[in-house]
Amino acid sequence: MDEPHREFFSAETHEEPYQVQQAKIGIVNGGLLGKGPGNSTARNFLPHPYSDFIFAIILEEYGIFGAFLVMAAYLILLLRSIRIFKNCPYAFGAFLALGLSVTLVIQALMHMAVNVNLLPVTGLTLPLVSMGGSSVIFTSLSIGIILSVSRHVEEAENKQAVAAQAVAA
Repeated sequence: MDEPHREFFSAETHEEPYQVQQAKIGIVNGGLLGKGPGNSTARNFLPHPYSDFIFAIILEEYGIFGAFLVMAAYLILLLRSIRIFKNCPYAFGAFLALGLSVTLVIQALMHMAVNVNLLPVTGLTLPLVSMGGSSVIFTSLSIGIILSVSRHVEEAENKQAVAAQAVAA
């Protein structure tokens, strides 16, 4: 590596983006139990705290326990979709529901990783939590499709139960 580019790659000149700095401050201020709903100070300094860095605000207001509950909700969505996948009689519906839910969960996990500075800032929203335009529309469509597949799985299970009762009687 030649000399003129050396300072570009040195650790001394590396600065964190402003959003990352403010998110870290908010996360540290939240602690274990958080400051309480509506008591965030980081939202006054973070640009767009309601979309790109909403998880940092959740960590500040609700603490690690609140963030764990949000993460658990996404994992429950994934587990329910895996159950739909296992019970779905149609391959297309099964793969569609699983694919959409995995996409939502990966997006959520990436958003969380960006907020705690494990990944570089990407601009992804937190599905079902962040305020956003097109993201809300496509998240709602994905959830609607998953629910539609779930309804067909329930109908198929009910038909099998009725058929099993008729054979038993």
